[in-house]
Amino acid sequence: MPAILVVLAGILLAVLLGLLVGARVGSLTIAGTLAVAGTWRAVAPGGPAGLAIRSRGFDVFLCWSAATVVAVLALTAPGV
Repeated sequence: MPAILVVLAGILLAVLLGLLVGARVGSLTIAGTLAVAGTWRAVAPGGPAGLAIRSRGFDVFLCWSAATVVAVLALTAPGV
């Protein structure tokens, strides 16, 4: 349950920052949230409920890959 709350808090923070500061900051916050979720899944002994989709390696790869893609798009997209 704590894992879901951390991810939910990250998404809410990203929405607030996106509205108040800018889309780039909001997108980078989402990337950070994905990276934290992947790290949590990698180091948690039993796998956090709600973050376990498939195997541990696949979940970590998926979260970290998505974090990388979102961060790169946030930093390179023109006019964001």
